Amino acid sequence: MGGPTTSVTHHLHLPPRYPPMKASMMPSLLVCLLACVVFVVGAPYPITKTYGVSQLQLQQGKTYTLYQYEGTAVVTYFWLTGTWNNGAGDSASQMNFTVYVDGASRPTYQFTPNQLIGVGFNDLTAPWGSDMMGRDSSLGGIYSHMRIPFFKSIRYDVALPHDAPASSILFWQIRVTENYPIVVSGVTLPPQTRLVQYNFQSVNLTRLEFIDFVSTSNAGAIYMHFFQSESSTANFMEGCYRAYYGGSQNQSLVSTGFEDYYQSAYYFAAGPYRQPGVGATVVQMGDSLTKISGYKVHDTDPFFFDKGGFRLQWRNGDTQDPNTGQKCMDSNGPAVGNPQASTITSMTWVYEW
Repeated sequence: MGGPTTSVTHHLHLPPRYPPMKASMMPSLLVCLLACVVFVVGAPYPITKTYGVSQLQLQQGKTYTLYQYEGTAVVTYFWLTGTWNNGAGDSASQMNFTVYVDGASRPTYQFTPNQLIGVGFNDLTAPWGSDMMGRDSSLGGIYSHMRIPFFKSIRYDVALPHDAPASSILFWQIRVTENYPIVVSGVTLPPQTRLVQYNFQSVNLTRLEFIDFVSTSNAGAIYMHFFQSESSTANFMEGCYRAYYGGSQNQSLVSTGFEDYYQSAYYFAAGPYRQPGVGATVVQMGDSLTKISGYKVHDTDPFFFDKGGFRLQWRNGDTQDPNTGQKCMDSNGPAVGNPQASTITSMTWVYEW
């Protein structure tokens, strides 16, 4: 397609030590060559289809079906931008998206675009981004390349938040690609892989309370974790991330504190940052209120687990061993600092098979 094809024959001159090819070998050689040609020609190469609508008008109290697709494919690109019609600025980051996969009657995924790219508290900092996600405008330009596989269908619905100040204009793009593998950390995942969202919105945790961000009996790989928390003290950041494998109650420490998981230290001492695989998108610390949000993409830092029971857990503040001083090893030890109740929102995206 797209122009003439030129056939070039290359003559291979073998050194004298190679014996001449016998006539009896020719049929086998031809069969092999034909098989190779059939394999290449019949291979299911990826096919990308793109969709977009400009100036979709959204009204308060209504839900709109933004996009739907029938078939087997992978969502490979999601972009949107929007402004309030009263001129109040960005609206895209606050819109409520609901996604239904393979004819599900209940939402498969729910998110705001800001949460999708790991940003809490409706922070509008721009521009920033990586190969996989980011925000390129103070008035939207939010994008995500998170791979979402589906086998029968997918549907995106969108609605304005209940406290929206006005109607809104929305511009969007969604691309899906057929015959496209899911690859995490260089590993091609099984063809039956699904993307699962573990979603906690505005959950109130008491002092030293545990929460399981992920709990599954499947095998899988954590792709991305988003978290935001606000509390009257900063000591909730003493809480460690823990993993439990194979249904065991024996913990494996994932991090020695909250900010450690996000590759920072000492309560995000350098302030907010946005890097390709990890970031602290909001760091606000005051005398009576601390707000933190961050994201971690487990691509260069792979996080795989096998079947038989897996949990990813965090604690709102933590304890230390009174004898050794080690954190997170004695759950009944004294608290580190003075952690208080926290309100958290968390979104963990996990490929499972």
